[in-house]
Amino acid sequence: MSVKLNVGTPSNGFNGWSTTEVNFHGFANLSTTRDECVQSPEFLCFGHQWKLCLYPGGHIASPEGYAVLVLFNKSNTGIEVQFGYSVRNADGRELVHHMPQTHEFGAHDSEDDDAYYKINFAPRYILMDLLVDGSLIIELRMKSTSTDKIITQFIPTNPINKNVLELFNDEETADVVFGVGGEQQAKGKRKRANPSTTNFYAHRIILKKCTPTLYEMCRVSGEGGISTVSITDVKPEIFKHMIYYAYGGKLSENSLKNNAKDIINACDKYGVVHLKLEAEAYYIKSTEITLDNMIDNLLYADSKNLALLKETVMDYIVANKDDIIGKVSFSDVPGDMMTDLLTAVSRGEQNESNNGDKVNYNKMRVGVLRKMLDEKGLNVDGSRESMIALLKEHDNNDDNDD
Repeated sequence: MSVKLNVGTPSNGFNGWSTTEVNFHGFANLSTTRDECVQSPEFLCFGHQWKLCLYPGGHIASPEGYAVLVLFNKSNTGIEVQFGYSVRNADGRELVHHMPQTHEFGAHDSEDDDAYYKINFAPRYILMDLLVDGSLIIELRMKSTSTDKIITQFIPTNPINKNVLELFNDEETADVVFGVGGEQQAKGKRKRANPSTTNFYAHRIILKKCTPTLYEMCRVSGEGGISTVSITDVKPEIFKHMIYYAYGGKLSENSLKNNAKDIINACDKYGVVHLKLEAEAYYIKSTEITLDNMIDNLLYADSKNLALLKETVMDYIVANKDDIIGKVSFSDVPGDMMTDLLTAVSRGEQNESNNGDKVNYNKMRVGVLRKMLDEKGLNVDGSRESMIALLKEHDNNDDNDD
């Protein structure tokens, strides 16, 4: 690998210019037939793509024995630049030098034939004496003279996420009111909210996609088109997290870690799937599986369709089987978890054999299964078995379509 380092500023009168070094290796062996060229790779300068072409035997109209250089603008916009060439020998002395030219290069795809500039560079026999390890090294110096400076334009992002989030808990535009946290008390034929109730204002159209269960609860409008729904089984701060997420908000790590289980329970009941799975990941990160809590976590995972937590516990069981046997009772564990346990055992074996299936979903990690489902636009919430069944059904449908 060759590295060129400069200490100080070279006194060559080209300060502020862009220099590109182009190496034409094996120059002596290149064809000297007229109109035959070798091309450099494209390179970037002043926001434009360029290419340098060398005709070792000259161009059709060049003097006999002269090598020709052609600089091409390969971009679809024009630009005016000054440019010049030089060649140095092995000692670094500049022995061939072309004074800078100014040219307005047209766009590469324009109909006008002005996207390049051709120059009769130097007699070939002179260049032969300047080779460095057989390579002709040409320095191309360029400086933009265009009056329009290259400016990085600010392009705003699509504001939809910000706009939706601004509607969160907006009382003025809401068509749903959730009274959260307090039991409703009867007063005559009417009911009034317990003073401990916290109101949250929402919009049915947003709930329809983000939390369909809550949407179904508020489809019937009351007075003034406003739906009023009582939620008594979720703490107000947890409900706020859930609705904030539904409006595109991102919960902090502390909120997820400190309230993971409450968020999981609320999201599982009201269908906020993606937040539920995010909280599951934080619950696993902040919970150490032990002999004392493994069964409780296994049963909890089964009750809430927490396939990742179940996989984590199964991995723990396999890794600590010698300590668990005879010390932990599995009498309360549903029998259908045996498949998950066998999968964990198979995954832990060193020499796994391929059963010849096109795709072996059975040994895939839960995270991989969820990712595949998400990429296919399928439901990512469910047990390991239901995820595999959904993927296989999708594959069969694709095969039938073919």
